[in-house]
Amino acid sequence: EEEPEKSSRKDTEPVSQKPNRLSEELVKCLISIFLTLNKTPSQLDSVSSATISKLTLSCMSSRSFVSKSSFNGKPPTPFWLDSYPLSDPYGVAANYDCLPGDIGPYKNYVQFTRNSLNFSQMPQCIPSLDKLRDLMDKLRTVDLRLLTYKKKLAFWINTYNACIMHAFLHYGLPSTTDKLLALMNKAALNVGGIVLNALAIEHFILRHPSDYKNGLMDEKEVLLRRAYGLGYPEPNVTFALCRGSCSSPALRVYTAENVMNELENAKTEYLQASIGVTIKKRIVLPKLLYWYMRDFADDLESLLEWIYSQLPRTTSLRKSIMDCLKGERKWPIQKMVELQPYVSDFRYILALS
Repeated sequence: EEEPEKSSRKDTEPVSQKPNRLSEELVKCLISIFLTLNKTPSQLDSVSSATISKLTLSCMSSRSFVSKSSFNGKPPTPFWLDSYPLSDPYGVAANYDCLPGDIGPYKNYVQFTRNSLNFSQMPQCIPSLDKLRDLMDKLRTVDLRLLTYKKKLAFWINTYNACIMHAFLHYGLPSTTDKLLALMNKAALNVGGIVLNALAIEHFILRHPSDYKNGLMDEKEVLLRRAYGLGYPEPNVTFALCRGSCSSPALRVYTAENVMNELENAKTEYLQASIGVTIKKRIVLPKLLYWYMRDFADDLESLLEWIYSQLPRTTSLRKSIMDCLKGERKWPIQKMVELQPYVSDFRYILALS
């Protein structure tokens, strides 16, 4: 068991020597910036269509964070069409003829989308931006050598999510899947003197080495895993790493003390919100879960059984999945599953009530 930090040390130790607290503060600071920029539905209703059409995306230079305007000539999609409502956060009910059910805590969360952000409110973010610069400076000198497994896990999840959020502020909001992938390559933070991008954090530190069994690990990957790697992966990071897309799981802050429980909650809530069963007894799965199926199951059938085992016992979704699995099958297991495409449009769901 990990020993709790002594309060006297916790109060006097510099933030740069407390990596987990630093990573938590980074995410909280970035969330506060986006919440300041986010307009409520009532605010959007009060804005005329002419004004909405003039809203611009903004990006910020790394030194001054001065907003720059850009406009593609197309009027933005109205807020209510820009993303699915939190009563159906992944569009399962909207796109498939699904049985009604409770999607769980997601319905009480907060979301912001491309068209709900108002970058003209950036001056209100100046105090938070100053704090963000200070936290990023401290991140450059952070010492990760003595972190336990749980501390590393929480630190790197928060750092990954902060890396992506900072990139949106720095480079602007990507308009296509290709531009999102390009942004993930450019999204980088200096951690302990080493500049790491989001993809390196995800695939070299947090996830299983994809080519390890074939002896094809890149030299840089070997060095990164040796210096920063977890030692053994945690599959539930799939439900914690947020790319800021419509198909991403909810964003939350992870703590070293409770990271395993937080990941369990993130997993259960995402499954409940992103999976559905149609009236024809087909199971709708998110593409994200299918991509990382091998982290949880050997094949599609065992994945469905795993999903059933992870859902709360009292949910109607759990019963509907069991009915599909145990009932008389009209088709092979592959045809019982509908894959919900991955949607890369910008959207954050915040795990805040």
